[in-house]
Amino acid sequence: MEQESICRVRREVFWCWIRVIIFSIAFAWVESSVVVYLREIYFNGAFNFPLVINWVDGRQAYDPLMGIELGREAATIIMLGAMGCIAGKNRLQRFSFFIISFGIWDIFYYVWLKVMVNWPENLMTWDILFLLPLPWVGPVITPVLIALAMFVAGSLIIFYDETGIAIKIRWFDWVIEFLCGLLLIVAFCWDWKNIMQVQDGTGHSGIPNPFAWWLYMPSLLTSVIYLAVRARQIIMADPGTDS
Repeated sequence: MEQESICRVRREVFWCWIRVIIFSIAFAWVESSVVVYLREIYFNGAFNFPLVINWVDGRQAYDPLMGIELGREAATIIMLGAMGCIAGKNRLQRFSFFIISFGIWDIFYYVWLKVMVNWPENLMTWDILFLLPLPWVGPVITPVLIALAMFVAGSLIIFYDETGIAIKIRWFDWVIEFLCGLLLIVAFCWDWKNIMQVQDGTGHSGIPNPFAWWLYMPSLLTSVIYLAVRARQIIMADPGTDS
């Protein structure tokens, strides 16, 4: 009877995982549609650099709609976080469902853009990812790799949590992963003055320079490898796991 109850709970979590994925794929279509509309309105349908940025007397002249766009980006993250809160049974599962949702949403954002307007041309095509707090810019493959890692990590945490393995995440585990994430953001924002075409006498072109792979790859690999090592330690330390 107890075994049947455990199986039922696991089936419920599995279908919850499926529903989160379906929501994220559908939400990605909404995001892609909005971006297509914005590109059509502001950039004649193009996805090319440089961005159209107006500077007046050394200060950026903000479009009145920019505040709405920044709010939309923030609301997107809140919605994905809310999905995690609804789906998860505990704090760890809520966070895991959030990163699962974020990862699938980000990957299918590019899938749907390819379906809608045949863009990006390839995984090395440059894209602007976010505008908060500065423009995040990088080849398409860079956010896709992060999104894939988030999806796999979140799914594995959910799986092992449901198998009864006691997942204990130490405070410095969070610190290390957070620092890696922060460095990834810095890599995306590294060329912000050029992307924003800051009027500092340098003559920025607005065309992305070579991406900061030297910062991106060590940060991503450190994050993934550290997580894999810690996961193995937790699994091997669990009393119910065979040595």
